[in-house]
Amino acid sequence: MPITTEEASKIKEQLLTQLDNFPEEKRSQITEQINSMTGEQVEAFVKQNNLTHLGGQCIFCSIVANKTPSYKIAEDKNYIAILELNPLSKGHSLIIPKEHLEKVPESADALTQEIARKLKNKFNPEDVKINELKIMDHALLEVVPIYGNETERHQASEEELKSLQEEILKAQEIKMPEKPQEVKTEEIPILPPRIP
Repeated sequence: MPITTEEASKIKEQLLTQLDNFPEEKRSQITEQINSMTGEQVEAFVKQNNLTHLGGQCIFCSIVANKTPSYKIAEDKNYIAILELNPLSKGHSLIIPKEHLEKVPESADALTQEIARKLKNKFNPEDVKINELKIMDHALLEVVPIYGNETERHQASEEELKSLQEEILKAQEIKMPEKPQEVKTEEIPILPPRIP
């Protein structure tokens, strides 16, 4: 079913909000291209780039529903933690409420602090910043490790994200021995009494 003019304009708006992820010198050219697209071109662009979540549905709701792939690093009954696709630093993560909310509830603190602790222990950043964001009217938290060399966001490759996900998940698996190790004791020989 073809998209309506209103849907096309919403999709264009959503695409324009992502321009911060592009180099400064290309933003005006991309803005011009997006604004000049017809409804059919917008629809083709959405299909070609597998951006079906832009048909009005929130990308984060789509991630929560497992309709859009992500790199999940933790989850509880109300929130999921995923790696940011355009990170500012190694381990940059998002804490997403499973409900589409205007504000992140305080109950997100437990998972947020757990992720911050994991990142501190695993990567040893100077600091970890936690910011509240609202993207597509979905409130979320970002957990950003600060190493002191952050300049701008970059688009992480699939390999980079998979490797980082494995590294973070591996950090939480502490393997305990299946059974306690037996301590071997040797008998101390009894020496005859010493005669002066």
